[in-house]
Amino acid sequence: MNIKLWYRTLDYYLILLVFFLLTISFILVYSASPVIAQRLFLPQDYFIRRHTIYIVLSLITLVTFSFLNTRTILNLSFAGFILFTILVAIAIILGIEVKGAKRWLHIVKISVQPSEFVRPFFSVVIASILASEMRFKMHISIIIFLLVFVLLLLQPDFSMSMLLTYSFIGQMFIACIPFLYFLCIIGMATTGTTIAYLCLPHIKQRIYNFVFFTQRDNFQVTKSLEAFKRGQLTGVGPGEGSVKASLPDCHTDFVFSVLAEEFGLITCLATLMLFGIISARLLYVAYRENELFNLLVILGISMQFITQFIINIGVTLSVFPTTGITLPLLSYGGSSLLSSSIALGIMLSFSRNQAIALKFRERVMLGRYMD
Repeated sequence: MNIKLWYRTLDYYLILLVFFLLTISFILVYSASPVIAQRLFLPQDYFIRRHTIYIVLSLITLVTFSFLNTRTILNLSFAGFILFTILVAIAIILGIEVKGAKRWLHIVKISVQPSEFVRPFFSVVIASILASEMRFKMHISIIIFLLVFVLLLLQPDFSMSMLLTYSFIGQMFIACIPFLYFLCIIGMATTGTTIAYLCLPHIKQRIYNFVFFTQRDNFQVTKSLEAFKRGQLTGVGPGEGSVKASLPDCHTDFVFSVLAEEFGLITCLATLMLFGIISARLLYVAYRENELFNLLVILGISMQFITQFIINIGVTLSVFPTTGITLPLLSYGGSSLLSSSIALGIMLSFSRNQAIALKFRERVMLGRYMD
């Protein structure tokens, strides 16, 4: 890879936005780390040390994937999808149970959530099949989706299954599938959701608590709303928040609540603007794309990113029932950060390819003009 060409064609807007969010993430986890560590009888800097390593690894991953060409990304995605889908299945049997779900595997003193890594690779694999000339590409795509969907429900990881469903439906729609297939997918997703509600007490209880809201059953959401109330416009100051002391997931699923209390509504709106600009940037990359495969990948990843941050922030504001879904690039967690970095690294690679193609066309046009 030509380093100079990579440097000239890199999407610096997207890189800068990601860097801003990772900086905010570092500040928030630094603030929440002592409280969580004390609660778990760990050294005060335990979480911030690990989070710093995760951020560095995420930036390396982001840059590495931005270097790769389309063929390499496709090969890695197929291998990664197969590997992590198998690990999801293993987690159902041998995984660490947290809050009624077996989503984690303990590998060499490191906890890994395989379903997080399935997400970006799933979009690439489905895009490859839908953009191909396979005879039964629709059927194969649906079978792959159902396989992953069922495995996620068995963990259970309802929020991740919904993210993949939205992404898959969007990709199938852009691929111009027959309307009957589209209805079948929606029907199967609805049926799966209904079965999950009826058969999984974990899911049923969360929805029930959301509909019939009580402070006792919605403790974390109640504390989250209290954080927003205390923060007001400008916040109580970095590290001065008190709600995080009684908020179990203040460094992961409810990290936005820490931001609200300590930095206030204005900073929350500015952070939301960063997410909005990233989303607009991703959709702009999709708008410029002419190749069907690239378009499907970009759309799938964009829908996952947008849906994820909307749902997470909606949960902290009691707009949606609690899902256990992290806030991309802000929440603590190596699996979440690395997964987001892989996805955005793929986006950067495709954005670079567009820039290279544009420069090539400009040279061709200039050559014709000179002739």
